[in-house]
Amino acid sequence: MPSYYTPELTLTSSFITLEGEEFHHLSHVKRIDTGDSIILNNGKGIMATGRICEINKRNVQLEITSSELISPPKSAFAISFALLKNKHDELIVEKCTELGASMFFPLVSEYSVRTPSHNTNQRFARIALAAIKQCDNPYLPSVHPSLALGKALASIKENGYLPILCSERRPDLWLRDIQLDASPCFLIGPEGGWKESEYELFAKHKIPEITISQLILRAETAAIAIAAQFVAL
Repeated sequence: MPSYYTPELTLTSSFITLEGEEFHHLSHVKRIDTGDSIILNNGKGIMATGRICEINKRNVQLEITSSELISPPKSAFAISFALLKNKHDELIVEKCTELGASMFFPLVSEYSVRTPSHNTNQRFARIALAAIKQCDNPYLPSVHPSLALGKALASIKENGYLPILCSERRPDLWLRDIQLDASPCFLIGPEGGWKESEYELFAKHKIPEITISQLILRAETAAIAIAAQFVAL
């Protein structure tokens, strides 16, 4: 059952009021009634069941009947991806959130075909939120600002992740073949690939390269593939 985002929910909450978009979806799409139960999600590990006590014109009042703090994944991972044409990067955010990614680091590379607009990251954040509600992921991933490659690499490291380049140049080295001393952030390039100067930057920072498929994958497929491989591993 899809959950409803309730950031103010705590383990000690007895009653919760849903307003705005969540209230609109409940009242106009789900057409709930008094006495019905729904699942609540605070995006920080708490899932709860709420029973609808009262429905008003602007909100829904719920009584919390049960709540649980769910432990975060033992092995966190992040995805850094170049902005893609036709907004295929939105699929990366959606599907990798469903697979449990904890952070996203959008970046602009030399061969990126689009640049971030004012609402690019806001849209990524909305997509991530919709994804955790749909799959009952209790942890809402962070979406960092879109940065140029060099600055993105610095941000990845500052947040405690180990950058790992997903590349067709190393068909002999897979994720299972390397030792991870920190939570990985997988780097996914643009449709046109990385420029030679960018490979030089990766080498300068001693960023390991791995393959993720015996075939050439689209960028969005590559991100989903490495996320699934990491979860399985």
